[in-house]
Amino acid sequence: MIQRVKPELNPLICPVQSEAKLENQAPVCPFMSPIQSEAKWKHEEKEPEVETTDGPDSFCCRLQCDSEHVIQEASMLACALLRYDRQDLVGRPILDLMPPAVALVHRKMFRDLRQCSQDDLSRAAKQIKSNMSKCREFILLDSHHDPVVCDVSVDLRSDLSSTVLLKEVKGNYLHTVPRGFEKFINSKPCFHVKEYDNAVCIMLDIAGSTEFACAHSSRDMARLLHNVYTTVNDVVARNAFPYAYIHEVVDDSVLILVNAGFMVSYPSSTALISFDVALESQRQVDQKLSELGADGCWARVGIGMGPISAGVVDGRNFRIFGETKHKAQRLESVCPRSKVVCCTDFLKLLCEQMQEQGFSGPFVSIDMPDFTLMSYRTGQECNVECLRTDLKGFGSVSYAVIDCPCGGKLLDSHLLGGAHSF
Repeated sequence: MIQRVKPELNPLICPVQSEAKLENQAPVCPFMSPIQSEAKWKHEEKEPEVETTDGPDSFCCRLQCDSEHVIQEASMLACALLRYDRQDLVGRPILDLMPPAVALVHRKMFRDLRQCSQDDLSRAAKQIKSNMSKCREFILLDSHHDPVVCDVSVDLRSDLSSTVLLKEVKGNYLHTVPRGFEKFINSKPCFHVKEYDNAVCIMLDIAGSTEFACAHSSRDMARLLHNVYTTVNDVVARNAFPYAYIHEVVDDSVLILVNAGFMVSYPSSTALISFDVALESQRQVDQKLSELGADGCWARVGIGMGPISAGVVDGRNFRIFGETKHKAQRLESVCPRSKVVCCTDFLKLLCEQMQEQGFSGPFVSIDMPDFTLMSYRTGQECNVECLRTDLKGFGSVSYAVIDCPCGGKLLDSHLLGGAHSF
């Protein structure tokens, strides 16, 4: 099987592809996602034909994985792309090449696929393909743990062995315009908006930025905000893309989205992914601000969850609208230094998803004044305090303040204390 992708880049924002072109192009799916037709799932015998030339329109790197998703063969081009010696790449689980949040999702995906019947496997393939096709680019981590933006295509056989085809994407575009909306960019302003449920909006801004701007040159302020953006962008790329991505940067604020209906999502890990990205972004931004000598500045983070509207209303940009985004901004305004603030709906989902991971520890009631989150991997504890305040435009609102001194790494967590249920 030969698969090709011909990405076209919108010079303003992001890679875009026309709907007509998408209908004629070979299916593309990241990492280990099944992408074959039902007939091929039932009759997979031959190795797929793989084009290994490095022409501009072909996938030119190949990894062969066994049924346990361990790399058995790696082309020289794949080794060069990922900056591995062949002997260090062969024998390594494919999960090692994925950002942590993506590896978490695929670990669950692999487990579920092993339990599927042949018919269920075919249906799972179609579902995964549909979800993954929402994103045009994906991230792999090289031997130095640096992100490499790739087009990725996978042929997964019925025994779960696979061939992974890679092609590097020039220009690390992590902002995306969802498929179907690109035709409204650079066009006459019209109203093109859709509604989506259960999206997570993570707002990060810099407290003390006004004082910094008044005390320094405009160039110094621009350099500070550049460092803030590149730091958050690096966290998202290394940890969670495409399950989280930076949607918008305005002045000293960054909006990160998770689980919006137009993006790749894995609902059963939405809160875990969001929480990890928020904590790690705050930790690294605070560290960068300290390195730059901006001791009077720190990162504030607010997390909101709920319905959003999204689309193009000005003929120029794909934008997010609605209460959820504004609540994240308001929660951000009451965020103490080195802590994260979230709405109680998000906190509830976070605790539920920790329980679903199978970790020990009872549910914790959001009515309790405080409780503790603990990292299953590191033993790191985070204190949670449930409060209520008046937020402009929202009235009296319950929210949670999470104190996690060591930053993120909470993708595998469990709960401590409190024998209550929601």
